[in-house]
Amino acid sequence: MTLTDDSFDPLYAAAHPAPLDSVTLYSAPLIIPVTGPVIMDGAVAVAGSRVVHVGTRRWVLDTLKQDMSAHGHIEEHHWHGIITPGLVNAHTHLQYTNMAEVGRGSYSSFRDWELGFNPVYERLCKEGDWKTSAEQGARMMVEAGTTAAADIVTDAEAAGALASQGIHGVAYWEVMDWHNDDWRNAGVHELVRHLGRMRQEDLPSIGISPHAPYTLETAPFVDLPDIARQLDMRLHIHLAETPMEAGERETTLSTYSTASWRDHDWTSYQQLKEAGKGASAIQFLDQLGSLGPDVHIAHGVWADAEDRRILRQRGVGVALCPRSNRITVTGRDAPIREYLEEGNLLAIGTDSLSSSPSLDVLDDVAVLYDLAREQGYAKDDLTHRLIRMMTLGGAQELGMHVGAGRIGQINAGAMADLAFFDVPVYVATPRGIEDTLEELVCHGAGTNRATVISGRIAYNDGAW
Repeated sequence: MTLTDDSFDPLYAAAHPAPLDSVTLYSAPLIIPVTGPVIMDGAVAVAGSRVVHVGTRRWVLDTLKQDMSAHGHIEEHHWHGIITPGLVNAHTHLQYTNMAEVGRGSYSSFRDWELGFNPVYERLCKEGDWKTSAEQGARMMVEAGTTAAADIVTDAEAAGALASQGIHGVAYWEVMDWHNDDWRNAGVHELVRHLGRMRQEDLPSIGISPHAPYTLETAPFVDLPDIARQLDMRLHIHLAETPMEAGERETTLSTYSTASWRDHDWTSYQQLKEAGKGASAIQFLDQLGSLGPDVHIAHGVWADAEDRRILRQRGVGVALCPRSNRITVTGRDAPIREYLEEGNLLAIGTDSLSSSPSLDVLDDVAVLYDLAREQGYAKDDLTHRLIRMMTLGGAQELGMHVGAGRIGQINAGAMADLAFFDVPVYVATPRGIEDTLEELVCHGAGTNRATVISGRIAYNDGAW
């Protein structure tokens, strides 16, 4: 095909990009692209905010010879450990970073934890410095290798935490403590006011978080999904976190078990439970139309077989937060083995420092590894599943796994989000590679030494 000087074919331009003037090459003995096989003696070529090439170092350098301009420059940073996509924290409240005293407490029940949380929250609301607290939490995540997050906020001052560090993700405005009448009279107006203020900030993306079935009556759970979908926003719900949200008909399809209650106008999930209907919170919200592929939930601890089927059927992902579940005394661990064996979409969240010791996703990954084995998950792909959960799985739950701004993966055209882990690498044998991946999953917390976000070095602790 011949192109004249004044013609432009976008397809030709995409396949034949303009010569590159400047490329940063990140090389390492082991790279985990997630969307492709692990690469030994690999390299990632970055130009601007995006990945240009990923492959073996030799192949990438040979390919760049064809891509560089006559005076183009390649700057290489070699790392002796593992390079992964930036991690995704699929559930956190960065606003509560200065509430670590609550997370260090010991509690007898979920209600006991709430009673410990509330006075500290009220005191800090009076002090009014949520912005600093949230931004400190965002910085902690960057230093741990996290480049994207689902961050839930209750104060507009905290909404810019992700943007303060250039982190991708969604800032979700949390909606809670509304009765039906109050919601219709004042709640919707208040929501619109807060969302309008958030839109004035330089935020990565805005979403809505209907808190939980025990803090909201029915009307908000009907209205909020409609509002979010009209505004092209995502939704994030605390769901199946507490024992009161559990159902009593594990083996019965909700197609049949809802017959006695689905046509009744229930004021709240609590009212349905008091009527002895035995439905789970997941089944209740499903009947209200609150679930869908634009929704992901946090915790999913009390999800039985039918609940898990509903989540899969609706395309709803689960952000697992095992350390938080222990501190807040949710009464049991999430059914990790069943989630894995049945094929639910999974990601990992740290929750906040008010219920977790750190904001390092890999701390929760290590706990999930142990829980899966304790629960009987015996397949040899566990480390691979967990690596996907902390990267591409989180991106998928945020709706950011495809398209021009895709994250959680290393491939040509993806956002150049990278984490550099200081763990021993053994690549001489297949078994050595698997042992290296297991080392990352089980002992990788606290080992990130550099973080690249959109091609920008956001953190470098002497990595090069």
